Amino acid sequence: MKREKMIALLLSSVMAVTAVSCSRPASDTSQSSEISAAEQTESEQPVETVIQDDLKGYRELTVADAKDEDSGKIMIYGHNSEFVSLAEKYAGITSDDYDFIEVNDSADYQQKLDAVLSDGYGAPDIFTCDAAYARKYLASDNTIAINDLGIDYAECTGMFDYTLRFASDDNGVVKGLAWKACPCGVFYERSLAEEYLGTSDPEALAGSFATWDAVMESAEKVNKASEGSVKLVSGYTEIYDAFVSGRDSEWIMDGDIYFDPDIEELFDFAKKLYTDDLTFSAEKWSDSWKDRMSDRSVVSYWGSLQFAEYQLALDPGEGTDVNPTTGDWGITTGPADYFSGGTWVMASKYCDKKTTAAEIIRAVCINEDNLNDMVGRGEFVNSVKLMTEAAADDSFCLDWLGGQNPYPVLLHSALNADASHMMPGDDKYDIAFRAAVGAYCEGAYETVAEAEEGFKEQVTGDGGT
Repeated sequence: MKREKMIALLLSSVMAVTAVSCSRPASDTSQSSEISAAEQTESEQPVETVIQDDLKGYRELTVADAKDEDSGKIMIYGHNSEFVSLAEKYAGITSDDYDFIEVNDSADYQQKLDAVLSDGYGAPDIFTCDAAYARKYLASDNTIAINDLGIDYAECTGMFDYTLRFASDDNGVVKGLAWKACPCGVFYERSLAEEYLGTSDPEALAGSFATWDAVMESAEKVNKASEGSVKLVSGYTEIYDAFVSGRDSEWIMDGDIYFDPDIEELFDFAKKLYTDDLTFSAEKWSDSWKDRMSDRSVVSYWGSLQFAEYQLALDPGEGTDVNPTTGDWGITTGPADYFSGGTWVMASKYCDKKTTAAEIIRAVCINEDNLNDMVGRGEFVNSVKLMTEAAADDSFCLDWLGGQNPYPVLLHSALNADASHMMPGDDKYDIAFRAAVGAYCEGAYETVAEAEEGFKEQVTGDGGT
């Protein structure tokens, strides 16, 4: 079965999930119109997951008969300790089996990796990277294919496609795996949505975020109804990831910077939000952006489940202050399906512990029992089957999310998220593009063309590549 058929069937499953989950988010109307009457009848039955039996569009190398060439400890590098903790729990390794280097600052971590990967001295056998810079290594010669570790693509067919596409090099060879996915949705404060958009039901509210035109109309509606005291989003950077996820091309095309028409529209979209005072112009991650999460002045924040738990602080864990508005939030679909964040694990070209590396990666990223245990602890894992089951399970209705099961919305997003346009160094271009859009909004550039030239100068130093 090819991936296209798998996606179509799973989207039917997502629709089925909405019928049995405790709070029903909207299904995608463009897809629901294509579902037959028979499929609609089936949607009332328990959800069945269909997994593809191949990975179409990927190049598989000869699966190696991998061996450990060294009897010592395996060397692991990480940008945090999460992977090592999971490896201890699920692969059964202890400090007697591994050496671990942890560098939390992303710039310092990359500098450390670049140094040891340049000559191999002190280089890791396996290492993790955050989504912001993972492709820098996944697309390079510094990492090897999972096939070189003895991992067959057949072991990975149940993973979300975007996680594999993100982890493949320019030749379509998969070089890293993720144990979790970070699909995103629109988290909204129910009482504000009810007051200013007329409903707090996630399915009904989806129409207010269904398209970018609908988002703009909703922003105007909330601003007018509240006389400016409440905004739909805190600032245009809230929607940035969702907006640019719709592009079909990389930042560099044929050796030059290319402005995809889909993301070029962000200039004028953000300008209208700014000029018409439809947001608080709060930069994402700034103090003012964080402060408004709990003062009932912003209807929606956009992100992953982890974002809602920890940054929005709806369920941050013991010992951390909880957002006083927790329980008054829901999640609905937005105008784009996208992901934000995530962690990939990969083996370096110096790996001489291939068998051990494969065993650890399998235990954390592939073993279904272990992934299912993670689901039980609230993780959105990289398994289409397990997340489809979770989306249909009432036990995942969350009190801190108003009694809603968020997985139908997030599953839909994970199935449709696209990483094919991402390239090494994307983070640099994204930061510069956000800055150029902001400068255009504030009048530093009079035209979009001037803003684009400013962007080019910022990323290249001279306006070229």
